[in-house]
Amino acid sequence: MPFVSTDRIKPGMVLAADVLDSNGRLLLAEGKAITASHVNIFKMWGVPEVSVTHGDDATAETDKPLDPGLMRQVAEKLKNFFAENDFTHPAVAEIFRQAILHRSRRTDHFDETTAIGRDGVRQPIRSTGTELRKKISQRDIKLPEIPSIIFKLNDTIADPFSSADDIAQVISKSPGLSALLLRIVNSAFYGFPSRIDSVARAVTIIGSKEVTALAVGISTMEVFKDIPKTVFDMRAFTQHSLACGVLSRILAASGNIRNTEQMFVSGLLHDIGRLVIFKYYPQAAVLMLSAQSGDAVSLIDSEKKTLGFRHTDIAADLFEKWKFPVTLIQNVVFHHRPAAAQDPVKAGMIHLADMIAHSLGEGKSGEWRLPTLDTDVWDKLRISPQALSKIIPQAIHHLDFLSTIFQTGG
Repeated sequence: MPFVSTDRIKPGMVLAADVLDSNGRLLLAEGKAITASHVNIFKMWGVPEVSVTHGDDATAETDKPLDPGLMRQVAEKLKNFFAENDFTHPAVAEIFRQAILHRSRRTDHFDETTAIGRDGVRQPIRSTGTELRKKISQRDIKLPEIPSIIFKLNDTIADPFSSADDIAQVISKSPGLSALLLRIVNSAFYGFPSRIDSVARAVTIIGSKEVTALAVGISTMEVFKDIPKTVFDMRAFTQHSLACGVLSRILAASGNIRNTEQMFVSGLLHDIGRLVIFKYYPQAAVLMLSAQSGDAVSLIDSEKKTLGFRHTDIAADLFEKWKFPVTLIQNVVFHHRPAAAQDPVKAGMIHLADMIAHSLGEGKSGEWRLPTLDTDVWDKLRISPQALSKIIPQAIHHLDFLSTIFQTGG
């Protein structure tokens, strides 16, 4: 009974043993023939390999050969981007390898440079804005009010007497949110064999907390959709946020972490503090982003130097005001220093996902230097460097579809 990597499965193969997800849920029973839909389900739930009755056909189609010269060029450009990381660490080495492969295959990916100002040119600041900087540094900043739908969802989920139907009714009051959420749960990212045609059914099948987390994540991003390009490219920012969310969910599934939807939302919202600055203090945003261009520091260090605080501090303020779950707050606030979180493993997953998303060049957050991998937390994640060679391509596969959904608004 040979074991076959998920990437090498071909439709028609027959299972020699049950396939279970990280929570012990049966995905497909022994003796069943595998279809293309099943393969997507396995990838979605982080199943690295399955046992089949015959493995003779388990050879993967080889990718189109990559130009060695192009790969060398990509590698040289990436070396500076990875400068703060130890290339001898197995995880860093695998992420570097995957980044080279992905960037060499893609000609349309976002690069790692910061998108500031009209036509990608940084706009000069006419004034240092001493009064503004003083106000910002004292954290006397304007935080957006919680959208009514997030307030109602949080209120409903906190009520022990609320039902799945109550949650579905709140979400269904927003046709745009309902349509977007249903497109997501019906995508290969979830891999359900039959179509989910209503929010109520989505809540029943996926779970009330999970669907609520998705709805809150989507609604939160909507608050910041009108940031002008003269401050930051929101399309690129959304792409990076989605990449981090997708990676967080698949990493969590691979690491046997439950409630993967909350991990997706944590990844999606990990840089929400920067959006507060971009939206409400655009002058300060340009000052912050311009400052890091001439210094050998990361953007998060530039934030502290320029503004007096970091974007994770703003996220903590915003989420506390909006009464978000403690776990989600911890994942977001400590994604740059996961060892300090209440649960270093979950925060570490967001930390790793953020690093990988940056390495792949999928979108932008304003950061020009790859975050440094916390190797102590890496050792706690129960993910091998070899697993990254499967997780990263899976994430890219799902990202391509989900980004289309989010960028078009459903």
